[in-house]
Amino acid sequence: MSTSVIDFIISRIRSWGVTRVFGYPGDGAGAFDGALGRAERAENGVEYIRPTHEEICSLMATAHAKFTGDVGVCIATSSPGAFHFLNGLYDAQMDNQPVVAIVGQQGLNALGTFSMQESNLERCSPMSRCTCRPSSPRSRRRRLSTPPSVPPSFDEALRSS
Repeated sequence: MSTSVIDFIISRIRSWGVTRVFGYPGDGAGAFDGALGRAERAENGVEYIRPTHEEICSLMATAHAKFTGDVGVCIATSSPGAFHFLNGLYDAQMDNQPVVAIVGQQGLNALGTFSMQESNLERCSPMSRCTCRPSSPRSRRRRLSTPPSVPPSFDEALRSS
């Protein structure tokens, strides 16, 4: 049985000891939302909390990191979700707290076309220490489209948080 990238990331989250994830569903992260809900129902050690706004997700992940000493993880859909994460991520950066933000993105064929909810997220997040996104054929960034491509990138994000 093959493992999807999403299931692989969830298992990687668990292997790093993360037990709580804060997420807001949307088109760019809908499959992730469903997989996290299934993981929580299967009681595999991941508690999935769905606040009412992306900004609250990032603030809750930051508060979680501050009060527990664990890595905070927040998930949201594409561009609007990422933009709403900024306040919580800046709070984490200013207090030197470990937070990993996972943001969905439009399909590879839509990148660079200015389609709805597509933005260059690297340019809007100067506080990030590690940025991994699906790459276009002309880019040198790592392509996160198969389970084997995820561990080094995700581990780097968790280590650098």
